[in-house]
Amino acid sequence: MIVLVGASASGKTELAKLLYQNYNYHKCVTTTTRLPRIGEKDGIDYHFLTFEQFKNLEKNHQFIEVSSYNDQLYGIQRKDVDIQGVVIVEPNGANTLVEKIGKDAFVVYVEASDQTRKSRMLQRGDSIKQVEERIDFDRNVFILKHFKRIDLKLSNEKEALDQLALFIDKMYKLYMKENKQI
Repeated sequence: MIVLVGASASGKTELAKLLYQNYNYHKCVTTTTRLPRIGEKDGIDYHFLTFEQFKNLEKNHQFIEVSSYNDQLYGIQRKDVDIQGVVIVEPNGANTLVEKIGKDAFVVYVEASDQTRKSRMLQRGDSIKQVEERIDFDRNVFILKHFKRIDLKLSNEKEALDQLALFIDKMYKLYMKENKQI
């Protein structure tokens, strides 16, 4: 499972799309209590639940990982875990996945400058107040020393898609060779 982690608007979703389109990875749809953004669809972008629905699933041990981010709940339901999947989480989620699925969780830390992130957030329709709050909040959450493990660190200004593609190509060939499929 490829675990993408990075601050808001660092480019995680675009990297995930590359993996779906070019490498036959699957999206692990995560669950959230936040409201959908314009264009997001339930069951495709996230499983959008009320706080009560989320808490009921949590009480019944349906999540492998749960975290709180920006006053909303996020989690990965056990039914959505896919070793050939890609999931986007925050640092605590990445750490939990490393603990629970070990080497099958490949953690990719994606970073981008505050200016790039601000521009991306404004382009997707966030208010300037939301953007400033998110950037300030993320400075306290996305601290490298808080991660149990980072397998690949990408600077996502422009070249990260190419970097990730080269790395995935190498890893895929190594995996196929080790499993005697090439």
